[in-house]
Amino acid sequence: MSVVIEGNASDDALKGFVLEKVLDQDPRSRTASLLGRLGDRAAILLLEKTHFEPSFFQEVGTERLFSQLRDIGQNDVYRWLLGWRSLHDAEASASNSSNNAQASAPAGPGPADFKMTLIHPASETHVAKYSVQSRFMINETPELYEKIVLPFILSQPSSRIQWVYNILDKKKEADSIIYEDPDRETGFVLLPDLKWDRKTTSSLYLVAIAHDRSLRSLRDLRPEKETPAHALLLRKVQSAAAIAARGTYGLDKQGASGIRCFLHYQPTYYHLHIHILSADHTSHPGSIVGQAHLLDDVIDLLTLGVDFRKRTLTYALGERSELLALIKTSGALSP
Repeated sequence: MSVVIEGNASDDALKGFVLEKVLDQDPRSRTASLLGRLGDRAAILLLEKTHFEPSFFQEVGTERLFSQLRDIGQNDVYRWLLGWRSLHDAEASASNSSNNAQASAPAGPGPADFKMTLIHPASETHVAKYSVQSRFMINETPELYEKIVLPFILSQPSSRIQWVYNILDKKKEADSIIYEDPDRETGFVLLPDLKWDRKTTSSLYLVAIAHDRSLRSLRDLRPEKETPAHALLLRKVQSAAAIAARGTYGLDKQGASGIRCFLHYQPTYYHLHIHILSADHTSHPGSIVGQAHLLDDVIDLLTLGVDFRKRTLTYALGERSELLALIKTSGALSP
């Protein structure tokens, strides 16, 4: 049975709540769990930001929606912005604090209401990627890879990963790079993913991008006895990521035990990169079975002599995927 509290009856619901500890928080789902006390008894408060109203979407692009926008980065077709819905709340807060000596200083806009990614011009691939769609599990045999998938990868225009080259060439996001190994075969750059707020360690999200432009995906990694550089590259990424997570961002766990490193197959873009998340970041959609391959497992398989060219790899593709359309046309989709 649910109880609806109307009018002023709810005004005192949290009166006297004293915060003791933040039990959990997830910037991605916009939720937090707080432990505190109400009176002489323990209380847990679960917070969740409400979703957008339908009318909100109609206002995007109008002057009345955002009172302020701030650029935080741009790379090729991608642009990142912070947005403030209204300065009214901040001004009201400053007004209420006017009796405080500190309130004499000009009030800033406060924390942003939105963090936005603008993709422009957006391709059909972008539209498909961000659309709700059914998924199909694909068993990619070595034969299917050679016949359909590899030609598809090679057909991709270099413009689709120009933003990656901009990072490697330090034309964009150079100030975000927290570590670089310049070796052409085993080197990489390490930087925070722009989806991370760079503050909440429980949702830490870094990405390592290989310097070797011949490495497109997991399929290009060779057994250690054949090409020692590939396993070495992955080991170096894991080591540097663990050091950065602890030393740069204060993750309070020793070594690699505090991070979850993985590669995607199929990846979003065909230039080898490794995702590094806090081990506590369990809500990330890219860490699911059927897409993520743990870096530890990949290193171990390469060390044991496993050849990814000869493996059948299983993954999910959305119904609007260009690759799925090609696989369907070839008749290779499992019944």
